[in-house]
Amino acid sequence: MAAWTDLTAIETPPRIAALPKDERGYPIFFTALVSPDGKPNYRAQDSAKCSLALREGLCGMCGQKLGKQFAFVGGPISIKNRLFADLPMHESCAVYAMQACPFIAAPKFAYLSSEATGLSVNPLVSDARPERFGIGITNKMKLVTIQWQTVIRAGRFSRVQFWVGGKPE
Repeated sequence: MAAWTDLTAIETPPRIAALPKDERGYPIFFTALVSPDGKPNYRAQDSAKCSLALREGLCGMCGQKLGKQFAFVGGPISIKNRLFADLPMHESCAVYAMQACPFIAAPKFAYLSSEATGLSVNPLVSDARPERFGIGITNKMKLVTIQWQTVIRAGRFSRVQFWVGGKPE
């Protein structure tokens, strides 16, 4: 399967460059579910690695230790409410995701339902793809339970940058 874009045109942070790659050359992010034959499923997260990342303060993208600042990626509703199903990242990892992740950067990519993928989906996550995504930067977060689902509540953002089609607004 070919890459959806030329990844060489995107500046790759050293943390991302150090990750293993799939057959297309895409970095296999830390929490991606990887089958026994080494193939990643980018639509699914490895729950054991997610737990480890939360417990140890690791970036959900590169798996390295987070510093004092956390970057959260989400649509406008997630940014407004500061509620996220996805783990925090280093800011450089979040910027890379904004440019390289097809779901975020390519407007024609769509959300696949649990019926289409065979994967369970957090019912609190909207299946409508937002027109833009944001990166919110904070130094606080905590786990909260809403309607029997555990999500991350980010602290107040010191700054937010919105992106459309892989480019900052």
